[in-house]
Parts: sequence; C-alpha cells; structure tokens
Amino acid sequence: MPSTTLDLAILRHMPASMMVLDRDLRFVMASEMYLQTVGLELSDLLGRHLFEMFPEIEERRNRLEASMRLALSGEGNAIDRLFYSIPDPEDRTRTTEAWWRCRHNPLPNCDGSIDHVVQITENITELVRAEEMKTAIAHEMQHRVSNLLSLVQIIARRTAAHADTMPAFLERFDERLQSMARTHSYLAGGNWNRMSIREMVARQLEHGHGDLAGQIAIGGPDISLGASEALMLSMAIHELTTNSLKYGALRDAEGKLDVTWSKSPGKGFNFDWTETVSTPVTPSSRNGFGSMILDTIVPNQLGGTASRDFAPGGLRYRIAVEDRSVPA
Repeated sequence: MPSTTLDLAILRHMPASMMVLDRDLRFVMASEMYLQTVGLELSDLLGRHLFEMFPEIEERRNRLEASMRLALSGEGNAIDRLFYSIPDPEDRTRTTEAWWRCRHNPLPNCDGSIDHVVQITENITELVRAEEMKTAIAHEMQHRVSNLLSLVQIIARRTAAHADTMPAFLERFDERLQSMARTHSYLAGGNWNRMSIREMVARQLEHGHGDLAGQIAIGGPDISLGASEALMLSMAIHELTTNSLKYGALRDAEGKLDVTWSKSPGKGFNFDWTETVSTPVTPSSRNGFGSMILDTIVPNQLGGTASRDFAPGGLRYRIAVEDRSVPA
C-alpha cells in the first residue's frame, strides 16, 4: 500500500460512505458504510475498475469521471446531484436508481504527489423526491387557485344577473362561496388532491342540515375524486340541496332523499340524486344560474352528461361520467 499522509486502512472504519480510487480509477479502499450501501465485500472491489463494477450510460459516467480527474489534479470538488444506478444490494440482477451527492478530494502522498482520490457519497433520493413533490404541489396549488378565482368570477357575475336585489345577490353568492370553501378546507388535510364521493357527499349534506339525517340516505362504492372533481360535484350538491329545502323532498318531514353513486366502465362513475315527495312538485319555469350549474357547468367540467327529470314523485338528477383520470 502506498505511503500517504493518512493511512488508507483508517478509511475502512470512517463513519461515512467513502471509497478510495487510484489514478486508473481502480478501488484501493472502501469504508464499511460504503460496502453496506453497495452490498459487496471489500475483496469484491479491490483492484477492480469503478465503471466495471458500476456501469452506467456515458453521460453519467463522464460527469463522475471528470469530477474525479479534477480531484486527482489537486482540486477538491463536489457534484451536488448525480443520478446514477447501482446494483440492488438485495438482488444484483436488478439495479436501483438513486440521486447522489458526491464529494471528491485528492489524497496526497508524503511528497505532495497525488495518486489517489477519495469519494464521499450521500444518497439524497428522498430529499430530491421531497423537493419534487413540493414543486409539484406548488404548481398544482397555483393552477387550482387560478381556476378557483375564475370560477368565483363566473359565479359572481351569473348570480348577480339572476338576482333582483343586492341582499338577494349577497345571500346566494355567499352560500355558493361557502360551499366551495368547505370542499377546499376538506382537501387541505392529508388528502390534498383527492376525496371520496362518500366523504364529500356526507360533509356537504351534514353541514347545517343535521336535523334532516332521518330523511337522507346515501350509499355507493369507494370512489375517489380529484380536487377539481370534488369541487364541481360539491357545487351540484349545494344547488340540489338548496332547491330541495325550498321546493322538494327536504321542505317537510315527509320527504325522502336518496343519494347514490356507482362505478361505470372506463373508470367513470354515475351520481344519482333521487327525491321522493308527498305532494307533486311543480318545477319552476325560470332557469337561473343554479340550473346552469347543474345542467351545463358541472357536467362539462367533469367531462360527463347530466339529466334532470321532474317526475310527479320528485326530482331525479343524474351525472354520468364515462371515463376519467383516477387520482393517485
């Protein structure tokens, strides 16, 4: 072993993932932590070329080698992020791709000449993934806020167009905004990008209507909605609930409301709102913004279709979404 200012054997027990290569980039020493990382014994590495043991595409090899050659010329340097695959320590027939932070330092001999380079590596894959997730969430939130503001603008204009007085406008506008706000508050927790239909329906119907629980039945399979889907469906439920309290099944103790949903081919779903009333319902001849929400805005945003049937026994409303991207 060549004489150096620091005995290479000491490096074996350093509390870091460390290896030493000669000028030909062949292994001279490796720490126990490094050996655990790659799943090998020191005898497997000694005298072997780095890229023989850990082959990669040329672009990644070149970047790593350039950093090592710079250290062998006497200039310590670092690679903040290097994407490089190594054989899986548990199954060397497979590779594990990871992000690494590498530091390369020259290891001088007693006369000042440099025959070895020391590499200290740190697996930063989890850090990179966390940063990528943070960036993705930030982009999603920016997109979501932009869409939300556009939707609020539409709601304000359309509600004003169908309101006879300022108090009437403020009441309906506030109700619609509160419905949207509730859905966003539900999505602000752990499941920021999804919500089950059951949870969304239950929370919307329970808000301020707990005394009507005996008149309402909900049921369906476990189906997750993305954030925008949950927002759209909650808008429909708000309009349906408001109408039912004024004109339909929830206006008196005799009415019944069934809210059900089911899966459809192509990862879609059907959402059904069925009211049963004791006296026939006379539908309003006026088509306001609420009708536009139910018949046009919500189904269009969900990529589906909607139907409303004012049967003598009560309102029947259905949203059918044939295909969709299922939230992760």
